[in-house]
Amino acid sequence: MSAPVAGPPLTPRLPTAFATGAVLLTPARTLTDGDFSTIVNVSWENGPLHTDVEYMGRTGFGRPILGGPCLIAIAAGLTSTTMYAAWNAAGLDCHAALGIDEIRYLGPVYVGDTLRVRIEVSRFEPTRGGRMYVGAVHDDVRNQRDETVLRMTRSYLLSPLPAAEPGEPG
Repeated sequence: MSAPVAGPPLTPRLPTAFATGAVLLTPARTLTDGDFSTIVNVSWENGPLHTDVEYMGRTGFGRPILGGPCLIAIAAGLTSTTMYAAWNAAGLDCHAALGIDEIRYLGPVYVGDTLRVRIEVSRFEPTRGGRMYVGAVHDDVRNQRDETVLRMTRSYLLSPLPAAEPGEPG
């Protein structure tokens, strides 16, 4: 088996679109009864914290809260369009998700909360073989009161998009 051949140096098309220190903001979305019910049912996060109105009425929360794993999925959904737009502008595509680290649930999420995500690029560098990049982001999921309810770090393996053919936008 031969060693990989290093290609030309990688150069993002628009480096500032996805570079260390860049901050991306997602649109907001209000969590409806239907959203809450659907994600709780699909995830099987069906403990009393998430499904029992009477039980939760006797707690400090006062009503059901969204499960943490459900909030991670919502954050991924909120960020996908914004992340892909930034990657595309930089001439990149997501080859693989590498992991989610440093997950911290910092506050409850209820039906009716409006969520958005502040994404900060914390790492962007070529892989050792020089054919791809590793990018990492810190996500702060915030509610309508600008309280951070989830903080996490996600990392991705990014590949350069093919060069545009003459006459194509690029």
